[in-house]
Amino acid sequence: MAACGTCAEVSWFQDGHGLEPEAGVARLFGEFKLVGSLPGISGPARSVHLYAPPSRAALARLRAFPAKVWLQAAPDLWMSHDGHHLALAATPSRMAAMS
Repeated sequence: MAACGTCAEVSWFQDGHGLEPEAGVARLFGEFKLVGSLPGISGPARSVHLYAPPSRAALARLRAFPAKVWLQAAPDLWMSHDGHHLALAATPSRMAAMS
């Protein structure tokens, strides 16, 4: 991961290759696996992707953050959890919104 506070950008990498922010956050927590999507009702995006933890230890990492609260993980990515699943919601980039 590379982050720039001045330019408000976050980039995700694995093995020298770029990753989508959602995949980067899922890997950051311990190789969470995509299990489905839900409509983003009262969330920051139109859809929310749910990820299951690979182990109890990975699930415990989520508990460092408050449950059922959306936190901005990157300029265009929000995260939350329900105590069992990681929820990620990607919002349209600011550059796309400006054009």
